Amino acid sequence: PIQVIISLYSIPYRTMPSSSSLSSSNPHKKDPYQTLGLSHDASAAQIKAAYRRLALCHHPDRLSALFRRQQQQQRAGSGGGGDGVGSSETKTKRLEEEEEEAREEEAKFFRDATDKFSEITTAYGILSDPVKKKEYDHLYKFGAFDDDDNNNNNHENRP
Repeated sequence: PIQVIISLYSIPYRTMPSSSSLSSSNPHKKDPYQTLGLSHDASAAQIKAAYRRLALCHHPDRLSALFRRQQQQQRAGSGGGGDGVGSSETKTKRLEEEEEEAREEEAKFFRDATDKFSEITTAYGILSDPVKKKEYDHLYKFGAFDDDDNNNNNHENRP
């Protein structure tokens, strides 16, 4: 199950700025409705429910715990894998290298999880504030933000 989550974090995400005016932001930022998996006519209750669901699923501490558990299970499943040949110094060095690789992999995973969680929180921050939401919806309506990378700036069908 963690491997699926890890693959989600390999996709580059673009986020909305969390501060300052939305009107001065880059027009190629990710749509907060899309980040939360909502349509543009979502109610405040739907926005809150989507945020809570995604925040629970993507919280870095929770994902890190799942990641560590999966790593432990993989190590336990490998059974040490030693063939009994080689000095204890060589085995110790190999174990240290494996542990360092695991720490680096966990650190990268935690950074990616933190970025995704931050994206979700930023999207909720925009959509839960009536003033920011109104400003975003106004700018979206007039084509200031792209829905996705493949829409060729076609904004005629916007609400």
